[in-house]
Parts: sequence; C-alpha cells; structure tokens
Amino acid sequence: MIWVASFIVAFLLIQFILLFICLAFRFKNHVKSYKKVWPSISILVPARNEEANIQDCLAAVARLEYPHDKIQVILGNDGSTDNTGNIMQGWTESQRNWELLNILPSPDNFNMNGKANALAQMAKLAEGDFLLFTDADCRVGSQWAKEMVSAVLDANASLVTGITTLEEVSLFGKLQSLDWWLTLGMVKVMVDFNNNVTSMGNNMLVSRKAYESVGGFESLPFSVTEDFELAKAFSSFGYKSIHQVSEQSLVLTNAIPSYKDLLQQRKRWMRGAMGLGIFWKALLAIQVLFFPSIIFLILQSTLIGGVVWGLKIFIQGVFLRYFALKTNTRLAASSLLLFEFYYLIISWSTIVYYFWPAKITWKGRTYPFNNPK
Repeated sequence: MIWVASFIVAFLLIQFILLFICLAFRFKNHVKSYKKVWPSISILVPARNEEANIQDCLAAVARLEYPHDKIQVILGNDGSTDNTGNIMQGWTESQRNWELLNILPSPDNFNMNGKANALAQMAKLAEGDFLLFTDADCRVGSQWAKEMVSAVLDANASLVTGITTLEEVSLFGKLQSLDWWLTLGMVKVMVDFNNNVTSMGNNMLVSRKAYESVGGFESLPFSVTEDFELAKAFSSFGYKSIHQVSEQSLVLTNAIPSYKDLLQQRKRWMRGAMGLGIFWKALLAIQVLFFPSIIFLILQSTLIGGVVWGLKIFIQGVFLRYFALKTNTRLAASSLLLFEFYYLIISWSTIVYYFWPAKITWKGRTYPFNNPK
C-alpha cells in the first residue's frame, strides 16, 4: 500500500514540475500582430433569466474595439421569465447590426440541451466569417474580438478558446477562481502540444465554414457540455484548435454562489469529462487519489508526509501564479494554501455527487443523469 501511495504522490509532483517547465518553455502566443483589414464576425450571446447580469455583459460587447460595420451581434432570449428579454430588446433597438431572437423549444428535448438548442438557432442567423461565443454572465474586454480573430488567422486554426476567470467578490469566489486557473493551465499545456482537450462556450471562436462543415450543434450527440462536444467534433474532422491565453483574451464571469450549485456545475462538467480518453481519465484519477495517498503517508510519517504535501502546494502555487501572469493577473499567495483544502473537499464531494443518482439541473432545466440516447 505504501508503494502505491508513494507512486501516486511522486507522479503528481513530477506532473506539476513538467507542467511548469512546459508552460515556461513551450507556451504559445498565437497572435503575431493585429490586422489592418478585419473579417466579419458574428457574436452570439444566449441568455435565460439573466436580468442581473445581461446589462453588464452587453455593455461590454458594445465597447468592443472592432470595425462596427464588420460586427453582427445576435442575442438569444431562451425562454426567460424575468426581464432579460426586455433588456435585450432595448439594446437591439439602440445598436446597429444587433438583433434579438426568441428561442423556440427544441422539437426533441433529448437531441440538444437548452443552450445548444439556442445556439443552433442563433447560428443560422450568423453572417460573419467567424462566430464568437460568450455567456450572459460574462464581461469581455475591449480587445477581445481582435485578439481572438488575430489568433485564429495567425495560427491558421478553426477554433480558438480564450481564457476565463471569476470575479473574486468573496473567499469562496477566490477559491473557485484558482480552480479555473489550475484546470485551464493544464488545458493550455496540452493544447500547445497539439492535443486538444475541450473548449469553453463562454469564450470561444469558431470558423463559420468549419462550424457548418461539422453540422453545427444540432448534429452533436446529446450532452450537458455542448462546448466539449463541439470541440470533439472539430477534432474528429481534422480542424485545428488552439488556446489563446493573454490579457486581451481574458473574460470575466461570476463565481457560483453556493456549495450546492457548485456541485451541480461540477457534476455537469464531470459528465462531459467522461467522454475523454482513458489516458486523460487516468490523469484525473491520479489528481483525486493524491489526497488519500498523502494522508496515508502522513499517518506513516508525519514529517515526511507533511514536507511532501508542502512541496506539492508550493509547486502547484508556482504553476498557478506563473500561468495567471500570462494574462497580467496576480494571484494572492495567501489563498494558495486554503485552495488545497478547498480542492480536497470539492474533488471528492464531486465524485460522490456525480455517482449519486440525481438529475442534472442547469439554468432552470433538468436533464437525466445518463444520456437519453
């Protein structure tokens, strides 16, 4: 048993060291320069009961520094029962090339989740050469569109994932933000080795030609993580995907307000992660198994186990801070120790909750735990 625990702990330490080395020496900034002539783009913003967030989201979109005659903004009101639709309508009436689409229910509720259904309908109205996606609870920066478009053109790619972080208004939010930095840092390293893992629907650009070639969201199998499925489809068709991490591609979103809601989010994400290959599942398993392994080693030798755990926290913290600095974001060192215990609790409670036979609730809609098809 001690040899198994030692192997898992040693493997994870080596993994973090290699991740940092790769980030330091293999990091790819895909933007060489901004263009003088810009292609046309369509920005898609779906929303469902987002009256508390949609105003700030659309104000940020309106501040984008991109030729206004090259921007089309499509807003999707996905069955909102609050004031979201009225706020959206007000923006479309005051802005050029903005339009509002009231989303129709999917003819087959199991073919697409609610967001995929909304995006599929919105994409049919898109006229731009590239489609940019963000969510109603997100705030993009003024250079976001130029950065994402420059990345896709300079890298000759078909899909670009940006970088998203959380607004840190509470300690709970700060710890969630560190979780995002850790996950996306690992994703960045893998994608820079031309091994695409996933994408994020709240900060994503795709070529319209490639999107139509793969059949759009309506052609994807049912999933509660439609962005993950779209990235898989792009990869299966041989389209190049990249991850652009920079201050200009950074998008700010809201932290999950409660522990219960966070578990719902993680259950949905883990459902998507089950579509990864065996290699990635093994890496995720080792991440989780680190905690019982290190606790076992501490019980064998408090000093050795404690030093090793401290070393892991240090290396992990260095990786996190270095990665965040790529976007000119400084992470507070004081949160890194607390994050370790947060991660222990969240990772194991997510596993328990994932296998708990409960349905997935997302944006007021409930989906079966297992795929219906």
